[in-house]
Amino acid sequence: MKDFLFVLVVIGTLLITSHPILSVSLVNVPLDHWSYWFIDRLQAKGLLGEYLSNSKPYSRGEVAEMIMHTSLLLEDGRIKLTNIDVELLEELKKEFSDELANLGNPGIQGYKHLLDWADEDRMLVTQIGFEQGTSFNGDGDAYTSTIKASLYGDIYRNISFYNYSRASYNEGKEPPLWKRNDPRYTWRYPWSALSDAYVTFGIPKINVQAGKDAVLWGAGQHGVIGLTAIEPAFDLLRFRTKMWKLNFTSVLGFLRDDLTKEYQSQVPAKYLSAHRVEIIPYPGISVAWQEVYVYAEKLHIELLNPIMPYQMAEDYLGEIGNNTMEFDAEISLIPGAKVYSALFLDDFHPDRSPFKYPGFRWAVLGGTMIADPLVLDNTDLTLEYSRVEPWTYTHKGTLQDPPIPTAYKHFDEPLGHWIGPNADDLFAQIGWQINRKIRGSLSYNRIRHGEVGGNIYDALEDNDEDKTFLEGIVENRRAVRFGFEYTAFHRTDLCAYYKRISIKNRQKEEAKLPKSSQRKQDWERGWNSTESEFGLTIQFTY
Repeated sequence: MKDFLFVLVVIGTLLITSHPILSVSLVNVPLDHWSYWFIDRLQAKGLLGEYLSNSKPYSRGEVAEMIMHTSLLLEDGRIKLTNIDVELLEELKKEFSDELANLGNPGIQGYKHLLDWADEDRMLVTQIGFEQGTSFNGDGDAYTSTIKASLYGDIYRNISFYNYSRASYNEGKEPPLWKRNDPRYTWRYPWSALSDAYVTFGIPKINVQAGKDAVLWGAGQHGVIGLTAIEPAFDLLRFRTKMWKLNFTSVLGFLRDDLTKEYQSQVPAKYLSAHRVEIIPYPGISVAWQEVYVYAEKLHIELLNPIMPYQMAEDYLGEIGNNTMEFDAEISLIPGAKVYSALFLDDFHPDRSPFKYPGFRWAVLGGTMIADPLVLDNTDLTLEYSRVEPWTYTHKGTLQDPPIPTAYKHFDEPLGHWIGPNADDLFAQIGWQINRKIRGSLSYNRIRHGEVGGNIYDALEDNDEDKTFLEGIVENRRAVRFGFEYTAFHRTDLCAYYKRISIKNRQKEEAKLPKSSQRKQDWERGWNSTESEFGLTIQFTY
């Protein structure tokens, strides 16, 4: 590990002292920022074919380049946007005015923050905020109050930094039973505190990031099956480069798990090595391949090599962890529509049936986003389906004594799709941007979750029987949700929603515990319920 850190310091020093100076910030845009939705909409319109990417988050510089590209097309009269799209584009220009100025588009009056300071080489932005969230349903009322603060900027030429911290107080619902051993929920409950913080340094086309930040790889609007963003984010070292039509990203992550060593209190070390190659062979087509390897106990130099195929490394090291891979593609050649798909392989056995052999675990996702369907201006339609086979994301390391934390999860959340194994998700949503400040949405969601092989905690034991998708009792959830968002002024939002949920074969919390838990209960048939949920969130940031 010391040798690896030494190499990292050397690389960082070379990047920092290199002569080429970056023109835009390396700070990443948080994944909940509305610019991601607007970029998806522009991609569906066929306007950002050269910028198709499912390697997120985007940096502020990358978003600024997309804004500049769209603005130039609009000014040259080569594209048409609705009046509301033009207004939203102007809003983005204000938010990324510093980056646009560095790209050669000065004179845009940006938004003011608590502290704004900049000179020729350095920049500092400080923001504070408050959020109050409330939800009401049949399980009780919940209230969450959150204080937020962010600090980001450029230290000197090729170095950027970012910190986003928030502290919350939760009143009402307690964490679900299967999460009450999770230190995220029990350490200071009802108080909680999280922070994302990192430093990035680089030169044009290359950057290295160290700290705590989100990773989101793969196609999908309602979830991804490859590598999803989990809160809290894990510590990581991330290397990114762009050359020709190729984007390459490599990540070393430091995960947490709920397992502990036998007769000891410390949590065993758990790591993630991952790399992703994304190619745009033609504007409007993006194809990607990625590998993610989860292992424990100690780092292996073979898995720190960013260009080493992990399957070959595993053949050399032996099966020390959980090796996965994903293929995904996105196409936006027809103006008004973007289609995407992904295939995730947890364990690949080419000589066995993927639909019958329990050890052949996989997931698939497909969907489309249509901008202004049926000539309905300022609307967007999303259709998406995901299927995760039984025992996907689990790993046999948890069966050992003591267990080894090699399951494809961080804490108790799957690193892949949030529905977990032996489940599928059907999602449809139509959104309507009523004006620059108000957006409404109506969605339908159906989630089916099977009993056998459907617990992220439990690995596949020796079993020669064929698997069956959605085997055992199936919990079936259907939800219709209507919501709207109102932006009074910059970063002051009011969000409200109403959701109607129907559940067939609803399971108790004890049924979702690991097999090893003394409180574990069997799944049951026949407990059906229908409930309504109302939520309201007010947030302010300056």
